[in-house]
Amino acid sequence: MGSSSIFEDDVEIIRNADLFTEEHTPAEILCRDDVMQDYVNALKPVYKGRPPRNAFLYGDTGVGKTAATKYLLQELDADIDSRNADAPGDERGFTYVRVNCQNLAPADGTASSYQVAIALVNELRDGETVSSTGYAAREVYEMLYDELDAIGGTVLIVLDEVDRVGESDTLLYDLPRARDIGYVENTRIGLIGISNDYTFRSNLSPKVRDTLCETEIKFPAYTAEELEEIIEARAERALHPDTYGKEVLSLCAALAVRNSSGSARRAMDLLKQAAEHAENEGHVPIEPDDVYAAKEELDYGDMVESVADQDQHKQLILSAVARLDADGRTPVRTKAIHAAYRRLAQAAGDDPLSQRGMYNHLTRLDMLGFLHSYQNNEGLRGGQYNTYELSEALTVEQVRDAIAESELPLDGVSLDIERILRDAGLVDT
Repeated sequence: MGSSSIFEDDVEIIRNADLFTEEHTPAEILCRDDVMQDYVNALKPVYKGRPPRNAFLYGDTGVGKTAATKYLLQELDADIDSRNADAPGDERGFTYVRVNCQNLAPADGTASSYQVAIALVNELRDGETVSSTGYAAREVYEMLYDELDAIGGTVLIVLDEVDRVGESDTLLYDLPRARDIGYVENTRIGLIGISNDYTFRSNLSPKVRDTLCETEIKFPAYTAEELEEIIEARAERALHPDTYGKEVLSLCAALAVRNSSGSARRAMDLLKQAAEHAENEGHVPIEPDDVYAAKEELDYGDMVESVADQDQHKQLILSAVARLDADGRTPVRTKAIHAAYRRLAQAAGDDPLSQRGMYNHLTRLDMLGFLHSYQNNEGLRGGQYNTYELSEALTVEQVRDAIAESELPLDGVSLDIERILRDAGLVDT
């Protein structure tokens, strides 16, 4: 008689979790007919063996830009293979490669053309990869164009999160013109840029904008009704029958519209998280309370990720405020925050900024909604000054989790808050 595993749930709701991942490409793109036709028209020249058209896709996160791109490029690849099989001698080959520029961006939030070129070389090579350092930019570009020219035919390069490419946007201009310039002879290169940043286009230099934005396709936010249709189609394949109802799907869609500008990814995450919550609680079907619990868990994780995405100085400042908060000392003045921040920076092996330098980060954290500031006026004797505390959206626990995720060496580092306040010249009240 076999024994049950401690990992088994009393109920099983999810039958294929892979269908909820970002890597999954749906068999059909729903609720995007107009946009998809524009996209098909932009790709038709490739199918016909003509020079490719460059395209720029923009819209909020989770509105189908990447999913539509993966789906159509797979369809295009299959259709060209089928045509070539039916017409031997038609050698109009097609290749596509995709790089997410966000994954290449360092702490300052932007990736250089050099880093994008390295990533493309490594995607195109079957064997030995290239190190991200140690090469002159010219060498890297030569390697990239050699790889592209060896492929031949038409190559479409997809740069997801293309707005993460910084001011050095040379590659965005040169890639589509590589054949005209003489960098390649055997290959036609097209570029597809995908961005969540509506202002990115206007910040490009005119020559790059004219090149990249040859065709522009805007992906609007989904409505609640569209999201419900999308997640219902996914739920039919990803969840077991009779484990969910229309009320739950409608709630996931409504919350995604309310909190994330109509993101299908958010609606999917809510449904998956709600299903897991119901499994853990041991009941079927999924209930609205499971969806609300899923929302709280996702919101918590989103804030942790947002803090972890900040540069090291901002994380140290938030850690300082969180420690002062945990000791019941907030709202607190800038000089007290600086004293705590300085000790944490030293413990992390970083050179602390001056109070003025830290203040610039402090005001930025206030603008981003991580902190809340108060203006204080004590008249002629006390003067005017600001005090800060964590915003209502951010907890001490979330800051701690973000610091742990960032692997800053602050685990076990304690602060003598009373001494910090005394050293800062503040009276302990």
